[in-house]
Amino acid sequence: MKDRPKIIQLHGSGHAIREIARDHEVSRNAVRRALAEDARMEYWRPSASEEFEPAVRDVLADYPHMSVPDIATMIDWRKSRRTLSDLVAKLRPEYIERAESEAADDGNISAVSMDSLRAGSFKALNVLGCGDLEAHELTAKEVEWWTELKNATHV
Repeated sequence: MKDRPKIIQLHGSGHAIREIARDHEVSRNAVRRALAEDARMEYWRPSASEEFEPAVRDVLADYPHMSVPDIATMIDWRKSRRTLSDLVAKLRPEYIERAESEAADDGNISAVSMDSLRAGSFKALNVLGCGDLEAHELTAKEVEWWTELKNATHV
């Protein structure tokens, strides 16, 4: 509620909740929430990316140039891509600067091996899976193709 101080003042001077709600064009429950003792004085709405910021920071610390879609896959991002892009754009300069300064100091950038990154899994039951998702049963040709792909990527 944006006008919480005004609502508290009106209610304190004897105005009814219904009257305040009508004048401010909000519901009576919104006025009640604004009058609650634990309500914030200013309007505040949590950001969708707030919860994922530590995970994005972890990824950027190891891979400062990683693309936004790859970061989304690594942290299991299920919200708007634009929101994640904005967060990454805000955080990335700090990690690129840090990586460049480390490279200038010792000539090497240490990072986690790419072999440790896994985005899915192969199932022995001829069913392709990725996390908790499973696709249709694979044909013999598809199983052969996926097996070759798996062996080629884990050389």
